[in-house]
Amino acid sequence: MTASPLLEFIAREHPAFVHVPLGLVAALPLAMLASFSRKNAKMLVATSFFIAILGWLGSTVALFSGLIWGRQINLIAPSAYLPVVANEKQVLQRILQIHIMAAFAGFLVGGLCVFLLWRIWRRDYRQLPEGMEHRHHAGRRFWERGVGAPALLLSVIWLGSWGFSGKLGGIMVFGNEETNKAAAEAEKAKRNDAEAELPIRALDYASLEPAENAPARSKAHGDRWRRVWVSASGIDAYKAGKALPPGAYAVMSTFTDEKGKPSTEPGPLYMKETKADGTTAFAFYWGRVPTDLQKEFGNQDSVYWRSPDPKLATCLGCHEKGGASK
Repeated sequence: MTASPLLEFIAREHPAFVHVPLGLVAALPLAMLASFSRKNAKMLVATSFFIAILGWLGSTVALFSGLIWGRQINLIAPSAYLPVVANEKQVLQRILQIHIMAAFAGFLVGGLCVFLLWRIWRRDYRQLPEGMEHRHHAGRRFWERGVGAPALLLSVIWLGSWGFSGKLGGIMVFGNEETNKAAAEAEKAKRNDAEAELPIRALDYASLEPAENAPARSKAHGDRWRRVWVSASGIDAYKAGKALPPGAYAVMSTFTDEKGKPSTEPGPLYMKETKADGTTAFAFYWGRVPTDLQKEFGNQDSVYWRSPDPKLATCLGCHEKGGASK
């Protein structure tokens, strides 16, 4: 399903949405610290409260837009909230995970900070008669004046969380030594990989052992008709419901549906492989994407994805949970 124009706009403007609450969260500790002064304490507490509200509401928009953006660029699976990190070479996914967790931690701390400020503003200032707030404020110890030390501490933690998250966001956009090295290694591996541009083994699935006598429906794979083919070294393990041994792989050929039956129009090929080191790799190949579905595939009429491509995060996440085994 393609995203609506509104969601596409929200996702695309994520960098802009982030800067608004980040600026407010950066200004918040200054306003809160100023409220410890006896002069204009009531006004500064109210100012801190409303800055915190705006910052927290803005952070809600920023979190939502970031999630939609991550899903649209296939770094986050459609039903997930964090990217799947399949191996240590997926530097971008790992940074994005920490980026999201730091932002969400700041969001929770910010909510608690807003709640404390609301209580302080309502209890200590809004109810006081005119002229009494100065006497009330002067009688308190320094760390209890204004917004109080706990709320101030929360605002600093909030700023630290969002500042760290913002730093990671900048790294994802502009890169650093680690991300540049990972990108260079991926490009080098692609140049040295004979199958980097052509799914040789997946296309030759008919030479493998058929795991089923006839096609069957697979709801986990677009409710298409599918038939599974497995290399000789893994066919027994596959039929027994066990993990494929190292070096073995399975290919799922799919067909479109025509009045409840498989048609001759081919769908995408799915490939699952157990590498020599025991890790699992996936591949997805669709030589001719239907015109009405091309927008979901970056407006490409042909796609070929292989691990560790982030577009395969959905496959990894489902299989790790034991789903879509067939």
